[in-house]
Amino acid sequence: MAGINGLALGFRADANVRVSKYTVMVQSSANTSTQAQQFAALPGGANAPGVLGVLTDHFVEPNYFVPQGTDPTTVTGSTPTLYNLQGRGLTLQVNGVARCIAAGPINQGQLVNVADNFGRVKAVNEAAGTTVFPVGQALHNVSAANDIVQVKLNFAQTKV
Repeated sequence: MAGINGLALGFRADANVRVSKYTVMVQSSANTSTQAQQFAALPGGANAPGVLGVLTDHFVEPNYFVPQGTDPTTVTGSTPTLYNLQGRGLTLQVNGVARCIAAGPINQGQLVNVADNFGRVKAVNEAAGTTVFPVGQALHNVSAANDIVQVKLNFAQTKV
């Protein structure tokens, strides 16, 4: 799946971990990206810098099934057995409108950024004067953690 509406690009996984679809990925600090290979990683925590895009499909080993409605935090970051995902190809949506996983309630029109190390998003709530690394703008309301929110992507850092 190429995403809702926008350009998707290929990256390489910087670690041997499963990642749930609709997870925000950031620049790798462990592997340097080059013209020949670009690496993406899970964020280290809230308001993570270096947002690259949103994963379009589950990134798991062959024959690993993720049932619909599975809590993404039980998949993202878990280590596969008998299979190494490090260096394998990821598809990230880098512009347009993407689906993201919410970490809690978000209102339509709010700017969202990375909420946690699972790559979920939250409404920007950093203190005034803080540099924010946004993912984009929410296009509708969501009310609970792990709801799917459509986000108009815009990675331009800003200050609140």
